[in-house]
Amino acid sequence: MNGESPLEILIGETEQVNPAILLAEEFMRRDAADLLSAEDVNRAEEVLNEGRMEIETIRRQIAAFERSSPSPSIHTPTGF
Repeated sequence: MNGESPLEILIGETEQVNPAILLAEEFMRRDAADLLSAEDVNRAEEVLNEGRMEIETIRRQIAAFERSSPSPSIHTPTGF
């Protein structure tokens, strides 16, 4: 963790949409008569696994954040 707090790790993460949501949207935009190919099914399995792994990573980070002890911030929040 390089000495970073769980909050610092969460803040440092890039924001992105779960790839499973993007794939589902892509499939919904297709013509209803089009069937999914074996390649589409394989891709969907890979994307769902990636999405599942991302969710688990986030859950672990949130759990680590909840277990961390409170510490004062060196930054004053806007409005104070």
